[in-house]
Amino acid sequence: MSGQDSELMVLPDDNTDTVNEGKIQGTANQEEQSGDTDMQPMDDSTSISPNKTDAPSLPVTLTSPKTQDIRDIGELTRSGGGKEEPMQIAEPTSSKDISTTADRSDTKMDTATSKTPQHVANVGGINWKQVPSTTGPIPRPRHGHRAVTIKELIIIFGGGNEGIIDELNVLNTGTNQWFAPATRGEVPAGCAAFGFISDGVRLLIFGGMLEYGRYSNDLYELLASRWEWRRLTPLGTTPCPRLGHTFIMVDQKAIVFGGLSNEAEDPKSTNIPKYLNDLLYIEIKEGTTLSWIAPSISGQPPSPRESHTSVAYSGKKGGEKKMVVYGGMNGKRLGDCFMLDSSNWTWTKLVFKGPVPVARSLHTASLIGSFMYVFGGWCPKKGCEEDLPKDVSKMESVWECTNTISRLNLDTMSWETIVCNKDGNSPLPKPRAGHCAAVVDTRVYIWSGRDGFNRGWDEQQVCCDDLWYLETDMPPAPSRVQLVRAGTNTLEVSWGYVSSADEYLLQIQLYQVKKTSESQPNPTEKQPNPTEWYNVDQVKKTSMSVSKYKVHDDGKDNLIELQVGTAYKFRVAAINSCGRGPFSEMTAFKTCLPGFPGAPSTIRITKVSEGAQLSWEPPANSLGDIQEYTVYLAVKPSSISQQTNQLTFARVYVGARATCVVSQGNLVNAHVDTSSKPAILFRIAAKNEKGYGPATQVRWLQENAPKRPAVGQGDDPKKSKSS
Repeated sequence: MSGQDSELMVLPDDNTDTVNEGKIQGTANQEEQSGDTDMQPMDDSTSISPNKTDAPSLPVTLTSPKTQDIRDIGELTRSGGGKEEPMQIAEPTSSKDISTTADRSDTKMDTATSKTPQHVANVGGINWKQVPSTTGPIPRPRHGHRAVTIKELIIIFGGGNEGIIDELNVLNTGTNQWFAPATRGEVPAGCAAFGFISDGVRLLIFGGMLEYGRYSNDLYELLASRWEWRRLTPLGTTPCPRLGHTFIMVDQKAIVFGGLSNEAEDPKSTNIPKYLNDLLYIEIKEGTTLSWIAPSISGQPPSPRESHTSVAYSGKKGGEKKMVVYGGMNGKRLGDCFMLDSSNWTWTKLVFKGPVPVARSLHTASLIGSFMYVFGGWCPKKGCEEDLPKDVSKMESVWECTNTISRLNLDTMSWETIVCNKDGNSPLPKPRAGHCAAVVDTRVYIWSGRDGFNRGWDEQQVCCDDLWYLETDMPPAPSRVQLVRAGTNTLEVSWGYVSSADEYLLQIQLYQVKKTSESQPNPTEKQPNPTEWYNVDQVKKTSMSVSKYKVHDDGKDNLIELQVGTAYKFRVAAINSCGRGPFSEMTAFKTCLPGFPGAPSTIRITKVSEGAQLSWEPPANSLGDIQEYTVYLAVKPSSISQQTNQLTFARVYVGARATCVVSQGNLVNAHVDTSSKPAILFRIAAKNEKGYGPATQVRWLQENAPKRPAVGQGDDPKKSKSS
């Protein structure tokens, strides 16, 4: 979503025109979003049906999604407890900016410490964890489906068990909620063992099995910002119909490799399988025309195969990505691995250090950093790698599903086998093949798949219905703590959500400032050390109301209450089954003094022709009448503030009305904060007869990234376009 954010912070009790943000921030933070977005709730009950016509498909223009679509799709509701709000995805529009308000005044804070996570198998810092329950319409178990991710959303399509499935299902990993968006446009027929890739919010599907012996070579686009399908017809020679291929994005090239085709003239009645190792691609780049290209290949290519995997890897120093192909099937299971350099289309067979995992097919391979995690699949039983029976009915005795997990370090070219469940008590995913895998942050999610031998195309497979993720690392540091609201003895704070976190540890420290009051704490209590960090609580939510913290003494925790008019530092760390990650940057906030007004709330910002119009609600806990409000704008730093890493705020409004317009002349001098999403910062404070109270800091999100031009798709510019 394009828009603008808001934060709350305590300002000095004076009327100076310029305020330097030091280390103490007594402001409550609020996000105010305003921009060219149109929010549409996802329908979680509508099933998808094919919407195909017999009319010939014409070349169409593949419209590049706006940058804001890619950045803001899947903004998640994470309200704690109660009824879940519907998921929403931003759809680009050309209309005026639409202002939405993120008012946190009614947010309930949770200070309860959660229980130890269940279903965790500790393996050298890498852990399996089962998602015990989900909400929403749960998809039917299946195999041969595919999954891609957009931020924290996992999008699943196709596959089958009792027939081919044409449904699109989405899992919100932030809430463990399934939903089935209502799609429109040229919906593809259900298929299995197809290729599925994501390019921002644009998803592409190629090929797959439509029914036994009949395969597809159709290319479809799904624009997830509005859940709209359309069939694409690139120029050039289209790859032959196939299944079990890989389809992967490598440096804006959508590459198809390998698979299995049917050479029979009548594929409905006869199946003559042919394993493939051809390679074709479509370049998805600014100003290019979509066309299938078969490059001239050199080096040592992989042998023909199907049901292999591919990942895109950029190496230690980054740069151009390379495609890594692993495993597969060509009459026997394969365990070799090849790397393709797409800059010169050269194949290299990889040579590894250490033991190599057993050959496999119908597995998954997921890249996190420089590690390729390989899970499951069909493997030959030990001693049966070469002696495969000709009678298909006897193959069950030599092939088996596995639930082993290995990872390949692509920097060192060494395999590591991850031995799970050493004690025999930790639950692990069942052996399976034909499942799907998707990476969200540092987690590898797997869902469904079949757990038995291929009994034949006319027999039902045994499919898993469980959802797991592999925790591969400790979570990263959350964004710094922000103040929602300041009271005399409480500070309501929040911080950024981390998708790989189960819980958060919030810590507090006294901020060393000169005392402004003669009152002293009770000398009989254990007092905190100003240089030591203390635990507030360990919570699942990303916000809480802080009124006390824990000081450990004599084997027990003493609860210390927050003091009036006192400054405190805060930091937060995310925790998962791999351990506690690094702490966030430190921020500091100050409790209020009695009698002063609270912070303004419900900030709204709307873009107008004169600049930015701000409006707000008076403080809820004000004593006496509000005499005036002051609005500050963060401005571009001076040379002095750059050296001290401080923000400079200039006063842009003083008045009794709870609304103002900040002119374009002031906005051109605004500092753009890039600590998270680019935003302009405002602060708003109220004054009564005692003086100014704490301010509300508002982050007004800015869409400053250039928009990508449309990508042609085999269109003749002299001809009319059809979509």
